[in-house]
Amino acid sequence: MAHVVGTISLSHSPLWNLAPDPPLGEEGGAFVRHVEQARGIIESLRPDVIVLFGPDHARGVFYDVLPPFTIGIERVEGVGDYHTPKGEIPLAEELARAIFSGVTSRGFDPAISLDMRIDHGLTQVYSRLVPGLGIPIVPIIVNSGCSPLPAFSRTYDFGKAVGEAIAASTGDERVVTVGSGGMSHWPASTDAFDPAITPQWRDFLIHGRPLVDEMEAGRVAKLQALADGAATGRVEAGWDRGVLERTVADPTVFRRLDEEDVMHLGGPGAHEIRTWAAATAAWGGTLEWSAYEPVPRWITGMGIVASAAPVTPAVVR
Repeated sequence: MAHVVGTISLSHSPLWNLAPDPPLGEEGGAFVRHVEQARGIIESLRPDVIVLFGPDHARGVFYDVLPPFTIGIERVEGVGDYHTPKGEIPLAEELARAIFSGVTSRGFDPAISLDMRIDHGLTQVYSRLVPGLGIPIVPIIVNSGCSPLPAFSRTYDFGKAVGEAIAASTGDERVVTVGSGGMSHWPASTDAFDPAITPQWRDFLIHGRPLVDEMEAGRVAKLQALADGAATGRVEAGWDRGVLERTVADPTVFRRLDEEDVMHLGGPGAHEIRTWAAATAAWGGTLEWSAYEPVPRWITGMGIVASAAPVTPAVVR
């Protein structure tokens, strides 16, 4: 049978890819070093498949139909936003179908996609951990950016069902589960129920599926202007570090997070740690290592949790 051999969850940020990686000693440099170590963990675990939980940012999922969980089971394509991988990405189709069947038999009703488009919410972390894109994925979009959101308890239980489905499958793959998103940040709203958004943006959130490629250049240019202007965003490092400490001590904390507390203390972008909850629950074991750096110029608190510690500790100055 296939089995989960480990898990890693980490933050993403579109601004991370808009400039060369900072060296150690500059803002973001410590986090980049930690990600290099996380890549070493992946290599040491030797996975055949990565089950990748991540959010969407109004590029693949819209309010025409908005499921809490969507599993790609046949073809997956990177949108290529913010210099992330563009085009078809290898997919572990047999395991993807087994996961869908397995979670359905365990009381969940995810959507399926036979032609899934994924944006930086999945592809950035995947390409940073697997630069050659040589390990096939099972992509699972967790609705984490706009209401109605699945409860943290439901998301954790869904991840647990994914892990059980992997264990019950007939293959013999070594699987690593990866969560992509969070931590604290306050991004532009993708919530169609937000009274503060413009009517034009609301219409795009509902009907924008055919317009994604047409709109992309403008969305990238807008963010590039922020990056060129030394963008800075609100980051709540104390809250981020507290989440890391609590979940490393007891991973089931992810199941008990309160939506209102997350929103109030970590911002709407912190809801993306639902992906961490699902990935960690699919692993089902302990978390041994975490790392963190607040990076206001990437408008996000950048954190990592993993089931294994790097062989060589990070040197952070």
